[in-house]
Amino acid sequence: MGVPNFLTITEQVADYLRGEIIRGRWIGIMPGMNSLAPELEVNAKTVEVALRQLEKEGLLVSQGRGRRRKIVLPEKRARQLLRVAILLYEKSDQSLDYLIDSKNNLELAGHTAFYVPINLTEIKMDVRRLAHIVKKNEADAWVVAGGTSEVLKWFMQQKIPAFALFGRRRQLNIAGIGPEAIPPIVE
Repeated sequence: MGVPNFLTITEQVADYLRGEIIRGRWIGIMPGMNSLAPELEVNAKTVEVALRQLEKEGLLVSQGRGRRRKIVLPEKRARQLLRVAILLYEKSDQSLDYLIDSKNNLELAGHTAFYVPINLTEIKMDVRRLAHIVKKNEADAWVVAGGTSEVLKWFMQQKIPAFALFGRRRQLNIAGIGPEAIPPIVE
């Protein structure tokens, strides 16, 4: 039996930061060692050595002494940032905690998330009116809260990605989640 290969604390920090960069936690500029050290509960020197390791790997580029590093994702790992339209069942849904958290998490990931100014109740679930709304609101993806099967079927026929949040999604081939799963919705 061989001796296990334990990672040093610096290697562990570099591994964690690498994963967070690739996941998209930070976009453009990396936080400095003075803000990362308390968060990771390690000393600033450990963070600095880990950041230099990520520079050697090409994930970070130094901007000069005292300046934060630039994040450079390899082409195949670069994330596409999205404009995500959230189409609500009714206007008051904007105050629901899980929708607020979901919108905030999308924005923290670097995406632009916005509530569509008109809701499904106002358009009476009419797909012709829906088509006009989608055309009017530029978005790369849609979250549809409480859509009827007709509304969800309409989204399925479009080239734009859509996610059904509740609604009549059973038996439909659309990405979605139901009311039994509030924590996964937020995630």
